[in-house]
Amino acid sequence: MLEFFFTLCLGERCLETLLRRETSVWIAREEKREKMKTLVLSSLIVAFAAGTASADMLYTQSFENADWLGGKYYDTGDAAVDHWLTNNAGEAAVNGDGFNAWYGNTRNGVGLVDGDYVGVTNYSGNVGAFYDGSQGYQMSDTDGMMSLFFDDYGAVNFSVAIYINSTGYESDDSLSIMYGDTVIASYGELELEGSAGQWMLIEGSGTGQLSINFDSNSGSEAVFIDAVNIWTGDIPAPGALALLGLAGIASRRRRS
Repeated sequence: MLEFFFTLCLGERCLETLLRRETSVWIAREEKREKMKTLVLSSLIVAFAAGTASADMLYTQSFENADWLGGKYYDTGDAAVDHWLTNNAGEAAVNGDGFNAWYGNTRNGVGLVDGDYVGVTNYSGNVGAFYDGSQGYQMSDTDGMMSLFFDDYGAVNFSVAIYINSTGYESDDSLSIMYGDTVIASYGELELEGSAGQWMLIEGSGTGQLSINFDSNSGSEAVFIDAVNIWTGDIPAPGALALLGLAGIASRRRRS
């Protein structure tokens, strides 16, 4: 009887020891897994940061300020003389934060003094929807060259969304996107008609000022501008964004 009791106690003690050992091993494994997950998550976040650190956004403009909206614009300057345009009370703003408009007398016409739909607008009847947000910048029936200049940020990269209204254009109509003295894109009669009816995202780089220049003489001849971005360095790499997504998955698994 004593022998059986001793053997039973010994068995229970062995079982207890075995359970303690298995529990310790399981805890050690879980701690190792948690450390590995933390290490992976940290590495992914570092990789994402490295992919975005080289980009420095200097300026972004989608013309979303409601205070810039207004009625038809009437230039108070002399149409025979090249000049900067000024904002007028109650009329659509042609100038705003980081951008200013210029008129050039290329047609010996009336320019913008007769009243035209230019400047910031929320009228999307031509474009269907703006590229970014609910407002954009319009140039139409300029009866000369109207240019929209953005502030000078030196040597940079840029992108701008352009929409050309679908209509007939003539040989003296033109659109150009320039950075400083560099022509990034240029459209004559055929190019205007061939590129009309869709938003185009134009990208480039240069030194100086970004400018969009439109020369026309009809109300149906219109260009819309939206989503202007100017930056130095590289844009965030798609691979870095993908890594951030993986980091999110790893984080969710750790919490589950």
